[in-house]
Amino acid sequence: MRVARAGIASVITSSRRPTYAEVDLVAVRENVARLHSLARSANARVRLGAVVKADAYGHGAERVSAAAALGGADVFFVATLDEAIALRTHLGQLPIVLLGEPDPSLLGETIRHRITPTIHTTKTLTSMIEEVEALSRRDRAQYEPTLQLEVETGLHRLGSEAGEVLIMAQAAQEAGIGVTGIYSHLARADEGEPGEESVLAQVVRLQEVYQGVVGVLEVPPLLHLANTAGLINYPQTGFDLIRLGIGMYGYGVSEVAVRPVLRLVSRVTRLHQLDEASGVSYGHRRWYPAGTSIATIPIGYADGFRRGLFEAGGQVLIRGTRHPLAGVVAMDHLMVAVTDSSVVVGDEVVLIGAQGSEFIGADELATRLSTISYEILTGISDRVPRRYRG
Repeated sequence: MRVARAGIASVITSSRRPTYAEVDLVAVRENVARLHSLARSANARVRLGAVVKADAYGHGAERVSAAAALGGADVFFVATLDEAIALRTHLGQLPIVLLGEPDPSLLGETIRHRITPTIHTTKTLTSMIEEVEALSRRDRAQYEPTLQLEVETGLHRLGSEAGEVLIMAQAAQEAGIGVTGIYSHLARADEGEPGEESVLAQVVRLQEVYQGVVGVLEVPPLLHLANTAGLINYPQTGFDLIRLGIGMYGYGVSEVAVRPVLRLVSRVTRLHQLDEASGVSYGHRRWYPAGTSIATIPIGYADGFRRGLFEAGGQVLIRGTRHPLAGVVAMDHLMVAVTDSSVVVGDEVVLIGAQGSEFIGADELATRLSTISYEILTGISDRVPRRYRG
């Protein structure tokens, strides 16, 4: 499939506030290409799948998927059928895999949109077979129904037990449904040495099931296990395909020169000095002396900039300098104690990303809040418009 190169700085939603998330599509393409090259150093034939669920981790699934395809990704993974259907018209014939089992009532729609579901139970497989058998010969040839099977190897979230996987693989083949993948999810790949025993045990379990499946299928399916952490810490888990998630967005790969894709940006809309010693924002949780300059910025926790960042020592960048939050983050605004007398109304404020020589990453915010960068990025709300460049 040919994917058109995106234009510079196009905006997919309008905003009447000076607050937006800037997404660098060149960085997406380069990150994908660089990580694919790393994967191929261990296995020259390995394919790359892009995980674009949750609106591409808050970056915008449609545009990120197109950029990832240009970088070399040729399979796309989502979490919900709505996500899959929204992408179908933008990805042409490229495979879209649903990382989960749809409700049986949705299987007909899944097939008609040429989405590959993951099937976890023989009951749901029976429903899918019934949907396929009800298709005309022409429609069956047009839609080419396929599925993937997830093996329970240790995450204990979803997936089928080994014996059930073999039964379902054979039943799918007999019904003319292609089994295009056998996979599992690593539970502790990002922990380094403490997680090694768990990872290796999962590898053994998955390979044992896969060998059994290969024995009953005419065409060997793709075997996949590694996420970004698996690629970096356990290259032997690469198998036929890497499911690239957080690394594509520029995080979780300190060993490889990837670039964070997203900047969260706003502007100073008010600047004033305290006439007397006072607290700032709700609750007056911290007091400041008279003469302190306070900047107001139109972004708040309803936009995904978390309320707890004040107590956690959160900062923003203005004129390339870090400035601390001056009070609790409100729903629509936050206040900053300005330490640079040259700051003026209209100055750019960077909440995630680079400005000058300074950088505040999503992982820094995550560390302050005792969470992970995934939650920070996916938490940027829909009312923050995404602007694309590259």
